[in-house]
Amino acid sequence: MPFALAQDTVPDVWTGPEAVQFALKNNPDAQMAIKRIAWSAAAIKEANAAFYPQLGVQAGYSRTNNPMYSFGNILNQGVFSNSIDFNDPGETDDLQLMLQLTYRIYNGGRSQASVNAATARKKAAMLQEEAVKNSLGFAVVKSFFNIVQARENVNARQAAVQAIDASIHVARARFEEGDLLKQELLNLAVQQSLADEDLIQAQHGLALSKQSLLNVLGLSGSQVDINLAQTPLQPVPSRPDFKDRSEIKAMHFLIQAKQAGLRQAKSGYYPTADAFGSYQVDKGFEMSSGSGDSWMAGIRVNMTLFDGKQTDARVQQANIALAQTKDELRKIELAYALEIRQAVLNLDQTDKRCRVTEKMVTSAQESARLFRERFKVGLVLSSELIDTENRLTEAQVRHAMANAEHRIAVANLRRACGLLQYSD
Repeated sequence: MPFALAQDTVPDVWTGPEAVQFALKNNPDAQMAIKRIAWSAAAIKEANAAFYPQLGVQAGYSRTNNPMYSFGNILNQGVFSNSIDFNDPGETDDLQLMLQLTYRIYNGGRSQASVNAATARKKAAMLQEEAVKNSLGFAVVKSFFNIVQARENVNARQAAVQAIDASIHVARARFEEGDLLKQELLNLAVQQSLADEDLIQAQHGLALSKQSLLNVLGLSGSQVDINLAQTPLQPVPSRPDFKDRSEIKAMHFLIQAKQAGLRQAKSGYYPTADAFGSYQVDKGFEMSSGSGDSWMAGIRVNMTLFDGKQTDARVQQANIALAQTKDELRKIELAYALEIRQAVLNLDQTDKRCRVTEKMVTSAQESARLFRERFKVGLVLSSELIDTENRLTEAQVRHAMANAEHRIAVANLRRACGLLQYSD
């Protein structure tokens, strides 16, 4: 079934899929991942700007009596006459407006390499967002089933308290009839206090686990309720493999970005070529309010013959950065292979523990029932009944822990395989 959840909707009772979907929209980690993608998209725009011409305008006003600049102003404004003394043309002013257009024709492939690097980084950022979602989904599921485990622990402790209370009621009746020593009644009273303490600790653990889920959801508060019955079982991957993990794919794009960075560094070995053009208007007020316009266009080629081996150093750095990224890919492949193996073994262990603890609970329940009946008629001591009740409580807690850890182990294996927790 599909799960549609508006971003601002906060359910009164959470199912697993609803909790995961809400966290993917509202957790700060998810929001930061989205912003990294937006930043990468802006970087692509910045890199693409190199393929467009640059158009600018300049305006300024100046006065001078410098012979060279004054004579230039006279020529630009079209007010030259034979009476002007070249060595002392006098004081002039100039209001200048210039429109400039430049376009880089060639820069050794640097612009295209910049675009390639930015594009690869954006794809890596998108895949890293998927990785964040994968980890976040697992964190939600883990917190969800930690609540289930803590809640079952509280139930088991409450059942233990109720059982010991019932036994104390029976013991007091027997004590009043003179059929039970006071020491036996005191033993049960001590056990009652221990059971109450265990219940308090279990309730505290439940409250902490709820806070953990709220934190992962990106919410504040103190209350959260979950619905285990409406939370579907997650399919176990049939062929566990880490090859489809977003982190691996992202690393391949980061390697492409590093390769593009190497191409950028090598562009320093090549010349640059620019086309340029300008249109200029000059207006003077000092000499008969002259005015004039002019234009200029051309191509400029630059070639650095020696840069102090700066380009060599940049190429070396780019090569090292590329090699480091490849080493990092190899490192995470080894780490993810280990994660897969550990997740498979852990799932197998929890599956076996579920079966064993289920039998343990069945046996402990029957044993406790028999001991309670025998205690009523005085056939067993209070210490024996206490041991039986403790074994039942421990069996119930172990079974609850095994069930929750089994569901968490399934979620962990899906995370290790790079799969979403809930396909819908």
